[in-house]
Amino acid sequence: MSKVKKILLILIPIFIFFDQLSKKWMLNNIFDSQKIIEINKYLNFVPVWNKGISFGILSDFMNINFFMIIITTTISLVLILWFLKTTNKNLSISFAFIVSGAIGNLLDRLNHKAVVDFIDIHINNFHWPAFNFADSYITIGAFIYIFAIFTSQKDNIA
Repeated sequence: MSKVKKILLILIPIFIFFDQLSKKWMLNNIFDSQKIIEINKYLNFVPVWNKGISFGILSDFMNINFFMIIITTTISLVLILWFLKTTNKNLSISFAFIVSGAIGNLLDRLNHKAVVDFIDIHINNFHWPAFNFADSYITIGAFIYIFAIFTSQKDNIA
């Protein structure tokens, strides 16, 4: 196993830990009292329970949490296997970020039956849907994955 992969295997639980730590702090400080913490004119911390998928889509769908647990677990396992197989450094990095985020949100679904979202970025009255660090990890990983796809040699992408 390459040195990069060994480092990434150490970083994955660290990323998950910081995601869960941030959510625990938010649960104790904004969710219980349903308050909003204004950081600056573009950033707030707000309490949002996301029972659906991205942006709360399908939140009213019956048993969505159960299906999301199954889907997230399956995708995470596939990405871990691909992570172990690939020789492409950028793919390894992207999978480490995506798996960290997926597991962070999976833990929320297992513990709370919903994902803890709290980061509210906005300009005036336009608010991006609330998200968390795990969502950020997944987004960063997706961008690195796209970069890897477009910059890698064909024989080095798997």
